[in-house]
Amino acid sequence: MVSPQLERYIQMNLRSELAQVQQHMVQNQTATMLELGTSLLNQTTAQTRKLTDVEAQVLNQTSRMEIQLLETSLSTNKLEKQLLLQGHELHRLQGRNRWALVPWHQPGLGARASLGPKSGGTQGGHQSQDWCAPGPLPLSFAYLQLLLLCPIAASVRAAEQVFQDCAEIQRFGANVSGIYTIHVANMTEPRKVFCDMEANGGGWTLIQRRENGTVNFQRNWRDYKQGFGDLAGEHWLGNEVVHQLTSRAAYSLRVELQDWEGNEAYAQYEHFQLGSEGQLYRWARGPGWWAGQGSGSLVLQGTNFSTRDADNDNCLCKCAQMLSGGWWFDACGLSNLNGIYYPARHHARKLNGIRWHYFQGPSYSLRATRMMLRIDFM
Repeated sequence: MVSPQLERYIQMNLRSELAQVQQHMVQNQTATMLELGTSLLNQTTAQTRKLTDVEAQVLNQTSRMEIQLLETSLSTNKLEKQLLLQGHELHRLQGRNRWALVPWHQPGLGARASLGPKSGGTQGGHQSQDWCAPGPLPLSFAYLQLLLLCPIAASVRAAEQVFQDCAEIQRFGANVSGIYTIHVANMTEPRKVFCDMEANGGGWTLIQRRENGTVNFQRNWRDYKQGFGDLAGEHWLGNEVVHQLTSRAAYSLRVELQDWEGNEAYAQYEHFQLGSEGQLYRWARGPGWWAGQGSGSLVLQGTNFSTRDADNDNCLCKCAQMLSGGWWFDACGLSNLNGIYYPARHHARKLNGIRWHYFQGPSYSLRATRMMLRIDFM
């Protein structure tokens, strides 16, 4: 039997050894954690260095791009100044108007050209020509110089040209539909308009377009007078512009219609004229004629324009308020292309929609419409 003294001795030794083992385990774990921490710190430092290097590279590239943009801007300004100086020089040369290209003939050489004073008569028995006028192929060095100058002069003339409508723009050579600037007589500011250069010969100035309902046409008298909307989309050009345009010459009005089934129709009125604001922008159509396809002729001649705040119709019911929009309502009539835009499957039985009685009936709201002007003699 083990004595108590021996048992206590064994217990004390076991405790001491266990304490030493636990201490060694803690030290080993602590060392391992320190190693891991050091490794993570080193990795973080390396990543930070890499990010710093990348940031420096990005900043350097940004600085180089800024310098390049600045140099490009300076070059552009220099080029603009050079072009301006060339334009002034061209104006000065044109203002002098002292020399012109005159063709002449020499036996065995055919038609050639030389520079000489401009006159209303002839020089050497031959008529004088404009610098840029087409003619026989000359051999003179002066003509080669003019070949370089003529395109620049043409650009200067195009920039200075003033157009009163899209038909004039088309006659000058434009054949792409889009937004152009015109200068309407008796109006102080130029106006931007959309020109259709394709429909029925082109040269049309749009005054109205409906196509998707993105623009609100429930407007007052002032809005319809000045115009509103997006020229590239839905818009009303403005009654005052239309009045000034149609007062200076005889214009045709073309109305284009499209329903929700893809059917199209049009009506075209010759000698269309719109009265002044004092005349309540009365629709006037002279002794001309109308042509149409599937639309029928609506008699709007002599009707005044009405809006929700200007009741000028021939009905006690105030058509603009009842039928919406601004239009030549007469006695609430058979048409209103400025009514509420109703989408597909909601366009039937809508008396206040976009209506043209002889195309799909009196309560069918159309999908798309256009109204446009072109001078009659085209």
